[in-house]
Order: sequence, then C-alpha cells, then structure tokens
Amino acid sequence: MRVIALSILFGWLSCPVLAFEVSGLSTPESVIVDPETGNYFISNINGDPTEKDNNGFIAKLDTTGKITALKFIAGGQDEVMLHAPKGLALVGPVLYVSDIDTVRGFDKETGKMLFQVDVKEARFLNDITADLAGNLYVSDTTIFTDPSAPGTIFKIETKNQHRVRIFSRDVKLGSPNGLAIHPKSGRLMANTWGTGRVVELGQDGKVKSFIEDTDWRDLDGLDYDGNENLYLSNFTDGTIYKVSPNQTVSIIKEGLTTPADISLDRKRKMILVPSFSGNKVFTIGIGR
Repeated sequence: MRVIALSILFGWLSCPVLAFEVSGLSTPESVIVDPETGNYFISNINGDPTEKDNNGFIAKLDTTGKITALKFIAGGQDEVMLHAPKGLALVGPVLYVSDIDTVRGFDKETGKMLFQVDVKEARFLNDITADLAGNLYVSDTTIFTDPSAPGTIFKIETKNQHRVRIFSRDVKLGSPNGLAIHPKSGRLMANTWGTGRVVELGQDGKVKSFIEDTDWRDLDGLDYDGNENLYLSNFTDGTIYKVSPNQTVSIIKEGLTTPADISLDRKRKMILVPSFSGNKVFTIGIGR
C-alpha cells in the first residue's frame, strides 16, 4: 500500500494571484486554452447535465480572459445541436465537445458545426482529451445515470473517419471522470468519481493503479504542467491538489465551490478552474 505524503503549500502559493475571473456563466463544466492562439473556451451545460434540451453553449474568451462571445457556439442557433456540453479538446482547427452520448466537432475560429460522432453505448460522456496522434479519449461517467453500469473510456480515431471503439471497460476504472495524457510516458491517465482514485492505462487499455490510498472521493478534472506535476480537482470538498512526480501530494487551494474539469494553461502557468454551481471560471497561478 502506497503512503501519500500530504502537505499544504504556504506563502505566495497559498494566496495565488488571480489572473482573471469570468462570471455570468451557466453551469460551466470545462475550460481549456488554445495553445496556438491563447484564446479560451468554456463549456456551459445550462441546465440538467443529462437532459437533451439543446440549450448548451460554448463561451469564447480572448487572451486576457475577456469574453468575446458568450454563446460562441449555442444549441438551437445556426443549426447547432448542443445539449449539455462537458469535456473540451482541440485537435488542429477542430474543437471537440462531449455531449451526453455524442461528440461534436466545431471549427474553433468560426464556431461552425462540422460533424458529430455518435457513441452508441455511451450514457454520460464527460471529459475528453487527445493524444499526440490526434486520437480522442472520452470518459463515460455512468454513476450519474446507471450506477450498475461499468465505467468505460471510449477511443475515437480522428484520422480514421472518427472510428469509435471501447478503449477500456474495467471494474478498476470505477466511474472514470477526468482524463489527461502523461507528458512523459504518453499514457492515458484518469481519475474517478466516487472512489477518488487515479489510474493509468496502457496502450491496450489495461488499468493500473496510480494513486488510491487517499480519502478523496469525487475527483473531477486533472491535467499536467510542464514539469510533470499532476493537478486534480475534488468537486465535492472544493480542493485542488498537486501531485509531484514522486507522488508527494500538496493542497494548492481549498474551500472552493464545486471545482469541475480543471485544465492547465502551461504557457501562462495558470490552473483554469470552472466553478460548476458558482457559474464562473477563474484562474490560479502556479508559479515557475
């Protein structure tokens, strides 16, 4: 059993500079930065996360965090179908969005809907991430719709006509939520809702425990900085953790309101934090 060392970061890191904050959102679930342009995208569920109500939207921010288009992409407008958007990922010019049982692709510059990929066995598609080859991985957090269903991660081959297959379906996955690619090994990393574990997956989809000896429960987002430090958000207890390469765990920030699918802006050295029920997105600086 692995013992986790837990410490709280004091000083300047416990009181990080807030680079920007965006309010007036509607159930924001995920926020990412475009590494090419420095613009930001925020998914807004705008209602029930399981309801096909076609009123979800994607907000777009400029490089300073100012909203340039609150409803850059919006369900029910311009022939767009978008119900409850959650995870976001960029592959070239395409912004991919997970939406209950479908992954939709949009032009990141114009917001035009390009295509949709139906994931027939999906119940609650959640986070989405891309590897260096442009393949997408999408978590199905089934605990929210059918607790008896096995947790699943789907793989979508964007260079093979968006072929969909089950990448991993394993009881060790629990109910997978956040996804990220390890910057050194290239392995897919996932955290879990309910059990609060972090796992890594081989190219064959086999699951190996990475962190499990904690009192964490409802983990949501995860991402890496440029030094292989892993950042995790605990939705229910309002905490963001940092896990160093040697697996020392530190608290970056606590007392937050429902931090959901966080991600990293590595260039600006910031954690991007969507507050799900706080209806805002804000940043936390992580220093050098």
